[in-house]
Amino acid sequence: MTDLARRLLLPALCVLLVACWLGGGVTADDTAIDELLQLLALPVLLMGLLVMTADGASLPVRAGVAVALLVVLVPVLQQLPLPQAWWGAVPARQALAADLAQAGVTVQPHWSLAPWGTRKGLLALLPALAAFFAAASLDSRQRRGLARLVVGLALANVLFAFFQAGLPRDSGLRLYQDFDAGFGGVFANTNHQATACVIAMVLAVGLGAEARLRARLGETHPHRQWWYYALAGFFLLMVPLSTSRAGMIIAFPALALALAATGALPLRRVWRSRRVAATAAVALLLAVMGVRAAIGWMAVDQAEELRHVMASTAVAIGKSEAPLGSGVGSFIPAFEQASPLQLRLANYVNHAHNEFAQWWMTSGVLGMCVLAATLALLAGIGWHIARSEGRNRALAGAGLAALCAVLAHSWADYPLRTLTLMATSGALAGLMLAAAGEMRARHRGHRHPRGEGAPEVAPDASAAA
Repeated sequence: MTDLARRLLLPALCVLLVACWLGGGVTADDTAIDELLQLLALPVLLMGLLVMTADGASLPVRAGVAVALLVVLVPVLQQLPLPQAWWGAVPARQALAADLAQAGVTVQPHWSLAPWGTRKGLLALLPALAAFFAAASLDSRQRRGLARLVVGLALANVLFAFFQAGLPRDSGLRLYQDFDAGFGGVFANTNHQATACVIAMVLAVGLGAEARLRARLGETHPHRQWWYYALAGFFLLMVPLSTSRAGMIIAFPALALALAATGALPLRRVWRSRRVAATAAVALLLAVMGVRAAIGWMAVDQAEELRHVMASTAVAIGKSEAPLGSGVGSFIPAFEQASPLQLRLANYVNHAHNEFAQWWMTSGVLGMCVLAATLALLAGIGWHIARSEGRNRALAGAGLAALCAVLAHSWADYPLRTLTLMATSGALAGLMLAAAGEMRARHRGHRHPRGEGAPEVAPDASAAA
């Protein structure tokens, strides 16, 4: 049974990700397609758990599993009933309790103000969880195939976006008939197209860095790395077409991080090679340009758009709902009740356009603790990647750069509220942690049950990397 699950794991994960890209690009939080994707995720999740249990998991993967379970724990606990004294101790709920009492309505108080929405939020995590457990259970060859799949999906979506952009406004072939999705492709929000292009860009850099090491062993064509690097440049050029300012700002620092984290730009050779030093200087310049552009963009955003008002309002609501939070899945009704007149728009506000503010508002102190654990795990993996080398570092570094880009974009938008990007991020987290586990096993001279301690490159190639 385990051998069958191991053979089917990668194909099943590929089917899940393709389905998520085809049907999960909308910004609505709950659709019939989402429910089908959640059902599709169940066998993938079970196979991932079975393979991981049978083969064992490295320390980074175990740490990632612990953080993933903490994420799941938040909506689970928020569905529990609370004593009336605890529920009424929250400032924002005292006024609500008074209104309910005046209307003669009695309810069983729960942690979440919208338990039904919290249940839906819990189910929405299934595709990402399945992608994470499956990716974390793959071997190195399968992880390379997974990275190629994500790059291929992003490339297909760019080509589909070109096709959509060339259609007449009234064409029946348009994916979104009610509005113009621009260069979004399958994404209703073009900002998410920018996020997908940045993810594909850094993965292409990682695949190129790995191909360089494999070429030194004669495992692949020596020119393949340049195809990957050219593909990374192509995705960088596609980001401006999405018209996402934040995406363009994030792309440059993400590229610089990917070059350093994957080993595509060997920092140890900066002072020994003029070419490497020039490349490092360009990468640093791009990162600085991105940071300076981000500062200017934030100033414009605060002065001219409602995005900053939405985020600051969500933070204020979170303070009034502290320490419990309003509940995962309760954003829309909770935000409508407490939003200022400036945000009483013709259409309701579906997200805070700042994931961190929305996490604080809906999950409270517990959610912030889980976020801190997640960031600590990423920092630890980053430190481990910086001290390692080899082909596993290439994919681990690419996964780290992609996740950092998604989190950075989450400061100004809501990419992780889109099922496509949430499932893709789950897969990249599993890929990153599994590759980091193999680096750790090789560094300590141990052999993992699946051969993770085997040498990654020949001694001379490892030194040259």
